[in-house]
Amino acid sequence: MLSIKWPMAASLRNRRMGSACRLLAAAASISILAGCSLLPQEEELEKLPAIQIPKISQKPEYSVKRGTLELKVSGSGKLMSEREEILYFTEDNQRITDVYVKAGDKVKKGQVLAELDTGNMKNQILRKEIELEKTGLDLKELLREASGDNEILLRKQELEYKLQKEELAELQSALADSKLTAPYDGTIVSFTAEKGDMTKSYEKVGQIADMDALVVAVQFSSGDLKHIAPGMETVVGINTAGDHMGKVRRLPVSGSQQEEDSLDSYALIDLKKLPESVQHGTPLSASVIIERQENALYIPSAALRKQNGRHYVLVSNADGSKGEVDVEIGVQTVTDVEIIKGLKEGQKVVGK
Repeated sequence: MLSIKWPMAASLRNRRMGSACRLLAAAASISILAGCSLLPQEEELEKLPAIQIPKISQKPEYSVKRGTLELKVSGSGKLMSEREEILYFTEDNQRITDVYVKAGDKVKKGQVLAELDTGNMKNQILRKEIELEKTGLDLKELLREASGDNEILLRKQELEYKLQKEELAELQSALADSKLTAPYDGTIVSFTAEKGDMTKSYEKVGQIADMDALVVAVQFSSGDLKHIAPGMETVVGINTAGDHMGKVRRLPVSGSQQEEDSLDSYALIDLKKLPESVQHGTPLSASVIIERQENALYIPSAALRKQNGRHYVLVSNADGSKGEVDVEIGVQTVTDVEIIKGLKEGQKVVGK
């Protein structure tokens, strides 16, 4: 009996121990899992943008072309009249009593534009006319009674008559000068004098122009004027009226006493046809073609390189290689340069 009971007891103990171990293992697993669920979750990594390596910019390439090159000089100006005059009073320190016009008014020749205060000048003229008439009557009477005894008296009377006549002429001239009149039919371009102003002799108070004689007037720099001659072709850009072809009529008048904003200080350009919509004073610009080269081989100025007086270009070959080539240049415009020697039409040159 004893030999049979012991193995059964051992087997029972083993089973109990195995169950206990499995329970412990399960508990441990549950504990580990629970612990893992309590740990903070690992943050998802931020996605960084892909780094793009910048491309090395390639310098532009240009084709060697053939065409017409025009060298130009430019200036600015306005439409002016070939008949323009400055308006002024000849009397000094006189008060202006009346002004009858303003800028833009059309006037007739002889029309009074403004007047000065003449005081009692009209009365002086009337008195002088009466004195002159009396002296003339006395002179006629002496002439009828002419004799050797009254010869001296007659001579005195003649001189008195001449003196009074001259005084009357001076008064009449002063009265005429007190009125500013239009020298011809035209339009008042400007008028700055106002009632109550005091005059300064020969100081500009206005300007008149003949609007039927408008012309393109342009001012160029002294350096550019050296290259301009009458007859040269021009392109005139008039504000609001577009571009128009023309020719240089004459250059500014040198050595003359030029009044303020005088037409003589401008180069004059004749247009084939003046636009109808333009007015006196309209701003404009003009380009004069001082040199033209037909059928010229040229490249952009941006492709020409210079070093110590040497002119050369960087030529792009068909195989992708590049090489320096010395060139001889001709006409140079603002954008292009003529190539006289060193390149052929169709070649590629590299810009700077």
